[in-house]
Amino acid sequence: MPRVLVVDDDASIVKVLADVCAGMGLEVETALDGVQALAKLREWRADLMLLDLAMPRLDGFGVLERLRDEPLDPNPAVIIV
Repeated sequence: MPRVLVVDDDASIVKVLADVCAGMGLEVETALDGVQALAKLREWRADLMLLDLAMPRLDGFGVLERLRDEPLDPNPAVIIV
């Protein structure tokens, strides 16, 4: 089953996106900022990440930079939300 990581600091957006993805039969995990997202990606390999750019602690641009500097195997596809 494909895995998607939903990353946004707005809990209501996370819930909507996670519900839509789950309704499509995807396995879903969530994170509320970039720091949580990177930790989740290291322990739970996602195929796709829905990523907000404006977040506290570590924004979406920072997540993308870290993934470029330290790529995961495999690196998830990213859709900017």
